[in-house]
Amino acid sequence: MDIETTYNDNNYTIHIGWGILEEKLLKYTAHYGTIHTLVDQSVYTLYSSTIDALVDQPIILEVGEKSKNFQSYAHVMETLLSKGIHRNDLIIVIGGGASGDVGGFIASTVLRGVDYIQIPTTLLAHDSSIGGKTAINSAHGKNLIGTFYRPQAVIYDLSFLKTLPQEELRSGFGEIFKHALLDGEDTVHSLMSKTTENIQLESLEPYIISGIRTKMRHVTQDEKEAGIRRYLNLGHTFGHAIEYNDKLPHGVAVVLGLYIMMHVSNSNSNVQVFELSSYYKYFKRLGYPMDTLKHMDVEKLIALMSKDKKNQDDASIGFILMTEIGVCHYQQIAKEHLTQLLEELKETL
Repeated sequence: MDIETTYNDNNYTIHIGWGILEEKLLKYTAHYGTIHTLVDQSVYTLYSSTIDALVDQPIILEVGEKSKNFQSYAHVMETLLSKGIHRNDLIIVIGGGASGDVGGFIASTVLRGVDYIQIPTTLLAHDSSIGGKTAINSAHGKNLIGTFYRPQAVIYDLSFLKTLPQEELRSGFGEIFKHALLDGEDTVHSLMSKTTENIQLESLEPYIISGIRTKMRHVTQDEKEAGIRRYLNLGHTFGHAIEYNDKLPHGVAVVLGLYIMMHVSNSNSNVQVFELSSYYKYFKRLGYPMDTLKHMDVEKLIALMSKDKKNQDDASIGFILMTEIGVCHYQQIAKEHLTQLLEELKETL
């Protein structure tokens, strides 16, 4: 399946399917003289024969978030420059969300911008590879240094997902559930009914595709996050702080962030938007560490959330909340009130 972006210009295609990598990649590489490939170490270990058959001398990225720091970024940049990279070359980025973030940032900044293609290899990357956000991390927080830079294409060969451990499926599922919440109540109920006891890859394909479509609707209308694209951060203000503080996988932290979002949305609404106990039991059953929320250091998490890019002043923190499933809004919450809400949540667990 191919999904086309609908920007005013410079559109690209997201190719989704099983066993499509070689066919789709050759379609693009034929138009470039020199190809530079960045690949996550763990992916290369599993798929070296497949990758070596398609590209020459890939540059190996450190695994996961370890690749998203200044040192790793500088090392890869200097390696590309030592190879004599030109502006009319192509960079291919193969890996999960972290590899895509740093690979896209490298492509956007080396020689002030070189074309690149995203080849996501994880469930989580069905989200992060779409929309052109690139970033590395800072000592002050996650994804604080980055650019908006569209790829030439995204080739999402679902065959890579077969080797994902359960923990990676659980992490990627966090973004799938977020997209379901954005899509509406019917999608949420359908997804929950298919994953009552566990997360099976075989049942997720339609939700991967619907998640990509949901994300594309938001990013093509609002590429630079001035309006509705902010809704894609649902659960992420809390989630990023938990991820950074507790060293949890991104999508796992997002699920915890979504649960906190549900509590805050209920507290800020005249109606009960979410039946918290049912979601708590559901997430717990799927293996998410919900008990982490019992012991969260509220003061420390608020300090981390204070660095979030969406904030508009120093006295409050900006969040995406819901008035009903599928309906979002942006709201600034005073830090004192937020402290009270988070302490109240801890008391309920």
